Amino acid sequence: MNAWHVPFWPGRRVRISRAALFFLCVSVWGCWAIYNGSRTGYSGRHFAARQVLWVLLGSAALVVCANLSEGWYRRYLPWLCVAAWVPLLLVLGLGIRINGMRGWFAWHGYFLQPSELAKPVFVLSLAWLLERTAAQRASWRRGFLPVAVLVALWGLPIALQPDFGSLLIYALTAVLLFWGFGGRTLHLLVSGAAVAPVVGLVLWRYPYVWRRFTAFLNPDSVAQTAGWHIIQFRRTLASGGLFGRAWEEGLWSGAYLPLSYSDSVFASTAEKIGFVGMLPLLILILAVVIYGHHHACRAHSRFRAAVIFGMTGMLVTQAFTHLSVNLGLMPPTGITLPLISYGGSSLMSSMMAFGLVEAMVHASSQKPEPTAAAPGTASGPGAGAPPS
Repeated sequence: MNAWHVPFWPGRRVRISRAALFFLCVSVWGCWAIYNGSRTGYSGRHFAARQVLWVLLGSAALVVCANLSEGWYRRYLPWLCVAAWVPLLLVLGLGIRINGMRGWFAWHGYFLQPSELAKPVFVLSLAWLLERTAAQRASWRRGFLPVAVLVALWGLPIALQPDFGSLLIYALTAVLLFWGFGGRTLHLLVSGAAVAPVVGLVLWRYPYVWRRFTAFLNPDSVAQTAGWHIIQFRRTLASGGLFGRAWEEGLWSGAYLPLSYSDSVFASTAEKIGFVGMLPLLILILAVVIYGHHHACRAHSRFRAAVIFGMTGMLVTQAFTHLSVNLGLMPPTGITLPLISYGGSSLMSSMMAFGLVEAMVHASSQKPEPTAAAPGTASGPGAGAPPS
């Protein structure tokens, strides 16, 4: 792995890979997008200055996570799970309610969202379980059921907030990992059918969720209420066109588009720099997919492969969900764009996730386990991993 070793303290050097540096540069560019997306609202400098602080903290978190060993993560995984899961419970009683969701801790104007910070630990725990149950992957009781129970343990407190956007990302990440590491499609279909009544109960208990779906199908019929956000997405993107209106001249994003610095940052930025200007971001998302798949396939254990595949998959899933909402392909979910949208918890989660990827990539490059692979062996994630 191409990386620089920077002196940190006597006898200790910190690894910083080129991929990590590029990741940090994207987060800095996100501060500029936030500034331009909020300059006509409350205060462009206010949101951008706070995001710069989170970028500094997130950069430190990325470096720390990237320089911890695989053994450290394995050894302290139970404690990491407790540290990430307990706040998901505490926020139900001690958190503040915003837009009908009790999902944040607040302190002197700063907010922490436990469901965001728990994402990397969730993937770590799922990777560990997939390694442990690799030999029984085809079994419903020993292969699928433990995974389903683990996902339910993480998802239940998030559903009680209720934060259905984050719950969607957790569920999609779990499906991606389970299926990518040999899980049976039949098990996923059966579990989907079992969850269908729960979805119906949610639609009955929270009518606003159903209104979002109906507004998505016909936003013009509720243009002043549930369809407002979807219509403004369309008009903002149309205003930007192919080449944009320049950074200073956002018309719809500055006057009509809700949350142009967070949930709607893609549409807001696209109005300024156009579709052509946003192409590098789409290429970056594709590069993360390639980077994750490349290193997952070359990992020397299922745990490393699952962590790399899961972390990059989670980031890409969240990015595509944000893009789908902004492009009018999905109902609004409140999902932020990793590294770009305003939000300290989301940024810290993304930084820690990529730091974990770098740690596993380094572990694979340092301690290869030679295997005599036969011609025609599988080439998917973890294909080179020895049997558990």
